[in-house]
Order: sequence, then structure tokens, then C-alpha cells
Amino acid sequence: MPRVAATGTCSYKTMRQIILADHHPIIVAGVRSYIERSPGFNITATVATTDQLVARLTDTQCDILIMDFSMPISRICDGLTLLSYVKRHYPALWVIVFTMNAMPAVLYQIIKGGVNGLLHVSDEMAELGHAIQGEGQNAHYIGTSIRNMLRAGPLVKMPTPRETEVLRLYVEGLTLHEIAKRLNKSVKTVGLQKTSAMKKMGLQNDIELGRYARGIDAPLGEHFVAVPEPKMLTLSVLAHATGSS
Repeated sequence: MPRVAATGTCSYKTMRQIILADHHPIIVAGVRSYIERSPGFNITATVATTDQLVARLTDTQCDILIMDFSMPISRICDGLTLLSYVKRHYPALWVIVFTMNAMPAVLYQIIKGGVNGLLHVSDEMAELGHAIQGEGQNAHYIGTSIRNMLRAGPLVKMPTPRETEVLRLYVEGLTLHEIAKRLNKSVKTVGLQKTSAMKKMGLQNDIELGRYARGIDAPLGEHFVAVPEPKMLTLSVLAHATGSS
């Protein structure tokens, strides 16, 4: 089977080849069913871990990657690192990310990572159609749920990618010790990164962090600024993320 070149240059044919990377069987089944009913698209490989994804990118022809942001880790320790790896080694690959995360700080980091499409699991399946069809038109797409979540930000000063990842893992239930082990950092470093991220986001304690992560009564004050309407937000954020004018 043809391989994806290291530059990310895929073989352009009428049928667009897709790699689906997700470890949730229900999501995989739903996406596969939708793609099979979408003319011009075919799922050529399905993977459930980051190691499997890296291997399939090496030996499988693909034009589009649909990936879960929080896949089981192995050599690649977090979603932002995996996204960076994919964009660095396969820059021409059209990357669409699914996420269950509702934290604006995390969502902005994903967008800044250079994704071509970003969808929340609560979005309608038809929005996946818009995202994959954008590949042929070079039209980036952000799902409706994501746009609504982003209206809770942006922040005056964004947490760094590592601070964002620490916060995401903490919200998902990992202890600081577990996060430190996963990221190969000291507990002290991880604790400082968590504290720094929360300070930038105007969050005073873990209770506020939990409510912010669920989108409930997010504190709006001097650390937050008004957000444009969804259409303008999509265009401006993606222009910044891709470096276009």
C-alpha cells in the first residue's frame, strides 16, 4: 500500500483516504457509518493508540486524519505533543480533531496547534461532513459546540501549552504525582505549572477550576475579554493559528 511521504504529500485521487484514530468503539462505529455513506471518502485504517497511529501514518495512504485529542498514551505523552508531531512530519495532512474537553484554554491550544477542523463530541455528525469536505476547498472548520465554548474566553494571557496540558490532566482526575510521572516532570514543576495556568485564567481554587471546566459560571473579570461572534471567531483564530493574514 502506498505510504504517506515524510513531507505529508499524499496521493490525490477521487476517493479521499481517511485514517480514524479513536479508542471509543461507539464513536468509531458512528464515524465509520457516516463516512461509508459519504461519497468520495473511505476509511482506510482505524487505530486506537498513538503508537498505532504513528505506524499507520508511515505505511498507509491517507489524505485526512480524524483523531481523538485524548488517546491512550505511549511514547507520545499528550494530545498537544501528538498534534505537533503529526503537523511537523505530515504538514499536508488534513487533520480533524475530536475532543470531549470544554475548557477554552485547551481548545485554543488545539487550534493554535494547526488543526484544520475541531469538533466536540456533542456536535452533530453532519458537522464532520463539513470538516472533511473542507479538505478539498482548503476551508477550515470549527464545530458549533466549540464556537460556543470559546465564547467563554479568550484570556488576556494564555497558559502555555504545557500548563494547559497539566490543567487538562488534572481536571480529568489525575493527581499531581500521576501527572508528573506521565509528563516526566517533578511534582513541584507540575504544581507550579498548574498554579500559573489558574492564575492566568483568573481561577482562585479547584472548585472554580471544576466549574470552569464544565462551563458553569466561568469567572469573567479582568483576566477575560469579550469574544467576537462565532463566525468572526472562527476566521480570526484560524488565521492566527495558520499564520495567514
